[in-house]
Amino acid sequence: MKERKYLLIVAAVLIVGIVLWIILAGTGTKQESSEQRELNGVPEPAAVENGQAVEQTAVPEQKAVTEEKAATGENAVPEESAETGKKQAMEKEQPFLVQVTEDDPSIAYVLVRLPQTMGLLPLPVEGEYTRTIRQVMDDGNEAVNILHLTPDGFWMEDANCEGHDCINEGEVTLSNREERVLWNMVICLPHQLSAELITREEALKMLKQ
Repeated sequence: MKERKYLLIVAAVLIVGIVLWIILAGTGTKQESSEQRELNGVPEPAAVENGQAVEQTAVPEQKAVTEEKAATGENAVPEESAETGKKQAMEKEQPFLVQVTEDDPSIAYVLVRLPQTMGLLPLPVEGEYTRTIRQVMDDGNEAVNILHLTPDGFWMEDANCEGHDCINEGEVTLSNREERVLWNMVICLPHQLSAELITREEALKMLKQ
């Protein structure tokens, strides 16, 4: 009787030990599987909230970097400066001729030379007119020269340069252009501008070169 009781106790202990071993082995396998998935980059199963699966999506690193750059303006394309736009607009305003046509009645022209361009202003057949020439200098300041043209010649009417030497150089005409100190020219050194009175024949010859 005692031997039977002893066998039952031993059997119970063995059963309990086996059950504990199975539980511990299952827990270890689950933990190892989770760690293995993490090492292999496999996402954990979706969490369950209120009986429905909730997708857990990590924010891609590239997207985070892009958003950070957008916030700091690192990749922003700089807008065209107001100074550059102003300079381009002024260059478009230059009212110069680039050729002399057969039906042009002008007998003489004012050849204007600037650092970046040159062109002709025709003397009027009758009447007078002024032409404003604008530039943006290397220091960012606006240079303005106003030429006054008549049927016989021209002069510098106004300018925003220092000293106004170009204004004081007087009028250039077809009759005095070979007698003046500067001959047929009016020069504005601060604005790097020169204006020359040339005949129609001289203009045609220059354009053919």
